[in-house]
Amino acid sequence: INSTHFSIDLMEEGLQSMLKRLLPTVDGLQCILVCDRDGVIIVEVHTDDLPPAIVKPIFMGTFAIASEQASKLGVGKNSSVISYYSGHQVIQCNYLPLVLTFVAKVDANTGMLFALEEDLRDSVNQLRDLIGVS
Repeated sequence: INSTHFSIDLMEEGLQSMLKRLLPTVDGLQCILVCDRDGVIIVEVHTDDLPPAIVKPIFMGTFAIASEQASKLGVGKNSSVISYYSGHQVIQCNYLPLVLTFVAKVDANTGMLFALEEDLRDSVNQLRDLIGVS
């Protein structure tokens, strides 16, 4: 077994457990996932009432494009994008080539979702670094 792939698998399992613990901590939070820039999901946890269309790879893959365009505004590197829809908010955080995404009901506390991003920052960075090695 390749030790790098083994490390990535262990990291993903640990992150999955952490996400499962964090999911119920914010009212209205329905999904936390980490995907690559193309929208391929690496780790995901969600509630049973999450609409499946929200986590389709085509939807998740749009972050890289939006982030790249936002960075061209001349105000620095874009760190996140918040999108509001009729019933949901989607927060995507830049860890390129990874993207950390929160999907929540529109009335969920956005500040609390960003606090979760801070809690997950080290773990997502570690996963990003491991994936960069493989």
